[in-house]
Amino acid sequence: MSTVTNHSRYLSSHLDADRQTYPVMRKRRLGNTGIAVGEIGVGTAALQAGGMSGLPDAELRYTLSAALDMQASLIDVASTGGEDRPLRQFGFAMQRRRHQAQVCLRVAGGPAEVRKRTETALRALDTDHVDVLLWDHPAFKALAGQGGVWTLLEAMKKEGKARSLGASLDRPEELRAALEQTPAEVLQFPLNVFEQSNAAVLDAAAAKGLGLIAVKALDSGWLSGRFGALHLFLDERRRWSMEDKSRRAAHQKAFEVITAKSGTTSAQAALQFVLSFPQLSCAAVGVSAWQQVVGNVDAASAAMDEAVVRQLRGLWAEALAARPLGL
Repeated sequence: MSTVTNHSRYLSSHLDADRQTYPVMRKRRLGNTGIAVGEIGVGTAALQAGGMSGLPDAELRYTLSAALDMQASLIDVASTGGEDRPLRQFGFAMQRRRHQAQVCLRVAGGPAEVRKRTETALRALDTDHVDVLLWDHPAFKALAGQGGVWTLLEAMKKEGKARSLGASLDRPEELRAALEQTPAEVLQFPLNVFEQSNAAVLDAAAAKGLGLIAVKALDSGWLSGRFGALHLFLDERRRWSMEDKSRRAAHQKAFEVITAKSGTTSAQAALQFVLSFPQLSCAAVGVSAWQQVVGNVDAASAAMDEAVVRQLRGLWAEALAARPLGL
């Protein structure tokens, strides 16, 4: 079990007049890195995209500050290589609070590009280091290659620009290759009710002391219960065909039947399921507003009943393992 603190603490509400207090997130160890992170972290893809399309700077800062207040401390960001205005706002929000945040930076490309994008992101975030530096979705042939990016990542760690290093990957075979053939200390990967294939690698990774960060805990928002088979997506989720959406809608109904008596929202039940894997260090969940941070922290304040966990694992094993939905 990777939990560091199990006690419940609360802080006075300053965000919502209808609430007296908010829970403070429990923390778990990030493998053997010496870093502790809140059980649910902040995925910033929507905030970064929203910031570039006009989300107010104050809203970006406010959302990140609220997360740090509630100890949702892992901040998952991606470097595009450009001067990213949202990253600058995140850096502003972390002023004098940098010690409370664990910044996880994902960077794609070859050695030269990874170096450039990392240093550009450090300047934008106004920090001299990130806590986790991840090679973002390398090609499988390059993943376990000698030299190249891994040599660079280790060099940047020695330079003090990263406290730990690893990779963000999608499939079990990629995770096994990283586990067995690379110096990765942290792995990031999808894990949710509809995609449990990566759970097969958790025991081996945890036994080796790797920090494990789950992403897509809500299946790109589907497990929040907000979408149906006829929903029209205008972003990257356009990749889903009508068949994909129809299947997701059917399995969403089954998910809601199983979790109906949990007393939580669909999104919170989905997060509680992911947190039921004790090998995990953190689930980095995308947010676009501070209210979602609060909902995520609320979800982490209670554990899912073990009988419900078993039913949700059975749902995947019986209906999805042989015919995955895909990401």
